[in-house]
Amino acid sequence: MRLLLFVLLLAQRVVAADTVAYRVQTYVYKTVGAEELQLDVFVPETAASTHSVIILFHGGSWISGDRHQLYQQCRYFAQRGMVAVTADYRLLNRATASKNGSDKDSLIADAKSAVRWVKKHAAEWHIDPERIILGGASAGGHLATMAVLNDAIDDPRDDRSITITARALVLFNPAYNPSEDAAVQPYAFAGRRIPPVVFFYGSKDKWKPAGDSLRTQLKKTGADCELWVADGQVHGFFNKAPWTEATCTKAQAFLCRLGLMQPGSVPPGPHFPNQPSLTLSP
Repeated sequence: MRLLLFVLLLAQRVVAADTVAYRVQTYVYKTVGAEELQLDVFVPETAASTHSVIILFHGGSWISGDRHQLYQQCRYFAQRGMVAVTADYRLLNRATASKNGSDKDSLIADAKSAVRWVKKHAAEWHIDPERIILGGASAGGHLATMAVLNDAIDDPRDDRSITITARALVLFNPAYNPSEDAAVQPYAFAGRRIPPVVFFYGSKDKWKPAGDSLRTQLKKTGADCELWVADGQVHGFFNKAPWTEATCTKAQAFLCRLGLMQPGSVPPGPHFPNQPSLTLSP
C-alpha cells in the first residue's frame, strides 16, 4: 500500500513538473454600439523572454456561445508556457441571419480586431508577434481561418497597419459551408498564403465533409496540413473528456514540430495512459 501511494505521488509530481502556473486577465478589446467584446488572456508565470501566443475563438453556430467554452484549451497551453487568449465576437440573430452567410463578415472583422489588439499589446505579456497561432472550434474555427485568408474584410475603425498574420492554425471541428457567399468561406482563397494547419474532426461530424474538401484543396497547393480523426465521434467531441486532452496533446506536438513550442515540453506517453486514439489521415 505504501509503495502504491509512493508511485501515485511520484506520478503527480512528474506531471506537475511539466506545467507552470498562470494568471488570467480580462480585457475589452472592442466596443460596438453598447456591446463590449471581451477577451481573456492566460499568461504563464515563466522566466521565458518571449512567448508564442494562441488566440482561440469559440463555437456556437455563429449565433450563441462565449469565450469560456475554450478555457480548457487555454489552460492546457498556458500551463505549458504559451500565452493563450480566448475571445468573444458579435453573434448573429437566428431569425434575421442572412441565408447566404454574407453577414458573417462582421464576425470575421471582430476576430481580426482581436488579433490586432493582442499584437498591439504583445510587449505587455512578452509575446513574440511573429509567433501567433490562430484557432477555434466549429464556428470559431471558421472565423480563425477567414481572418487569415480574406484581407478585404475588416472593421474600418481598426488600425490596418497591424497586419493579420499567423504561423499556424489549430482548428477543432471547424464549420465551413461551401454553399455560402464565397467571400466568407475559405475555398476561393485556398491557394493563398495559408500557414500550416491541423484539423480535428469526429468521423461522424456532419461538418467533416466540408473540412475534407478544404483540406484536399490545400494539399494540392502544397500546404502543410494534418487531419486527426476520432472514430465514431460527432461534432464537439473535442471539448469532452477524454478527448480534450487527446486533441490538445496532438496540437502541442504539431506546434512543437513547427518550433512554436519547446520540443521538450510534450509530456511522455505514460502521463496519459487512458488517452483515446486519434487517427492521422494520409
